[in-house]
Amino acid sequence: MKINTKLSALCIAATLMSVAQAAAAASAVTAPAKATQPSVASPAASVPAQVPAPVASAPATTPAPAQAPSVPATSTPAAAAGSAKAATPAAPSAPAQRPSTSVAPAAAPSVPSTVKPSKPQQPSTSAPAAAASSVKPTQLDKLNHESAVPLVLEAQSRYQYAISGGSPVGEAFQLNGKSYRYLSEDIGTKTKLINYLTQAYTKQASEQFVGKFFVEVNGRLAQLNADGGNLLEFSRATAKMVTMTPVKRSYLLTVPYPAETKQANAKITVNFEKVGSYWRISSAPHVIF
Repeated sequence: MKINTKLSALCIAATLMSVAQAAAAASAVTAPAKATQPSVASPAASVPAQVPAPVASAPATTPAPAQAPSVPATSTPAAAAGSAKAATPAAPSAPAQRPSTSVAPAAAPSVPSTVKPSKPQQPSTSAPAAAASSVKPTQLDKLNHESAVPLVLEAQSRYQYAISGGSPVGEAFQLNGKSYRYLSEDIGTKTKLINYLTQAYTKQASEQFVGKFFVEVNGRLAQLNADGGNLLEFSRATAKMVTMTPVKRSYLLTVPYPAETKQANAKITVNFEKVGSYWRISSAPHVIF
């Protein structure tokens, strides 16, 4: 009889638990999450004192599934919305930093701009040399150790043109058992050749050269059919004044040979004389070159 009484009490307790669970489910749907906790505790008060253990275990197991979906369902969208809103403004902050990096290249050109003005100052120091070279050697009215070399180069060019017979060289012929050739038309007479040479030499130096290396045949100038010249590099020559008067000067030229020849520099004295307004070389061409 006692066993049947206990079993009937347990059955009553199970029935009450099922009723409590149904009430808790109904209250979880209609009431907020916080109100479900009192609704679970209220059926426990009506349970007899003989079945405390099932009452304690009931709220631990049954309400948990009801509360679990309600809490994350409300908290998760809020957190997701908050994180989405927080992530959205973070993206424009990156382009805001890029313009700051684009400003840095703009400041970089300012560094070369301070360096470049210094370079034009270097040509300004060589401006006198540029001005001296701009003056035609055949119209040189001021002679110094710098302008003397361009005049020597002009004289060398005219000497080489004449000694090679001009361009084009005239026909060849035999005279006294030797081969001669006529000079080209532009310097083919004594007058033409003297006028050509006196653009760089004095008339006396020009006539001395023509009388030594050319012959006049039938009114035309001719020369031995041979070429001459030397290896001296007058373009790299330097000049040092030796004597000076208002109308006459002498310069000592230091003229190098090509480096491969391994020869010492040549020392050549060149005399200058002022003819009218311009300076001319008074040394005969064949004495210099």
